[in-house]
Amino acid sequence: MDNLPLEADESTQLAKQAMTRRFYTRSVVKGEITLPAVPAMIDEYVTMCGGLFAGVGRKFSDDELARLREVLEGQLAEAYATSQRSSIVITYNAPMGSTLHYQVRAQWRTVAQEYEHWISTREPPLFGTEPDAKVVALANEAADPTGYRVLDIGAGTGRNALALARRGHPVDVVEMTPKFAEMIRAEAERDSLDVRVIMRDVFSTVDDLRRDYALIVLSEVVPDFRTVEQLRSVFELAAQCLAPDGRLVFNAFLANGDYTPDQAAREFGQQMYTGMCTRREVSTAAAGLPLQIIADDSVPDYEKAHLPDGAWPHTSWYADWASGLDVFTIARDKCPIELRWLVFQKTRPRRRDERLGLHRQ
Repeated sequence: MDNLPLEADESTQLAKQAMTRRFYTRSVVKGEITLPAVPAMIDEYVTMCGGLFAGVGRKFSDDELARLREVLEGQLAEAYATSQRSSIVITYNAPMGSTLHYQVRAQWRTVAQEYEHWISTREPPLFGTEPDAKVVALANEAADPTGYRVLDIGAGTGRNALALARRGHPVDVVEMTPKFAEMIRAEAERDSLDVRVIMRDVFSTVDDLRRDYALIVLSEVVPDFRTVEQLRSVFELAAQCLAPDGRLVFNAFLANGDYTPDQAAREFGQQMYTGMCTRREVSTAAAGLPLQIIADDSVPDYEKAHLPDGAWPHTSWYADWASGLDVFTIARDKCPIELRWLVFQKTRPRRRDERLGLHRQ
């Protein structure tokens, strides 16, 4: 059979395309997208929505995409400014025809509310059962646990605080999530442990804290910080509340090598419980205070090597999270961040003759 003339073939294709466009307008579409609120990733939201809407036959014009961007920017900014545990929800519906209607709204929880939600929706233990190996190693340096007082900030379910108290350490806990504070208090009272529980934001005051702590612990707390100023506040608190030669230990996601997190990485990291910083930022936060760094260890490597047999990882999610893989889908050895144990020691004031550069004969 002879081929159709070129003009006829083009006409057939045009007819097919026109029919397909009409076919899509006969669809009825409804949907909802929920995403973490990351303002610096605005281009990704617009690209996702634009592609999705076009895929169901409602391609947006440049003006419509510009308006979508404007709406998204406003809701993203509101959500993220309110809480790093925030999302935006994009709902859309398209009746028969060529139009599509959408709505963007912000939603959020505070950090304390998010952990309350964990308690009600996740199977315990939320953070594992074993205390951190690094914390135990530091506490083990005490010849007499009863004279080695510990402050556990953001103690969660008490994984570290209760274990140290059972070893004989007097422990003060500052915890801002009411249910966590109640859990620790109840277990301490049941077992007659020397644990004092203070329920509040640790940065609101230091008036009810002692000035002779041998160890201050922040485990899985600094990754929830939003600013370097919060880390500075921890160093200032340690400088006030540690006894001479006392230690401050915390874990933080630090950038590896020459990697410098951009704003998008920082915002998305905060949404994933993985707030990150650089070593320069840590040094700046501690500058001018009587604190000297004495240890900098990989959390995954240290905990895996020093936890009791069968205790690694603390939870099913811990190994990937501590390796930065909740933010970056990449091989572990290529990930640009990692959770690190940092230990600072409070230095003793120099004697007057040392300050003057004098030496005894």
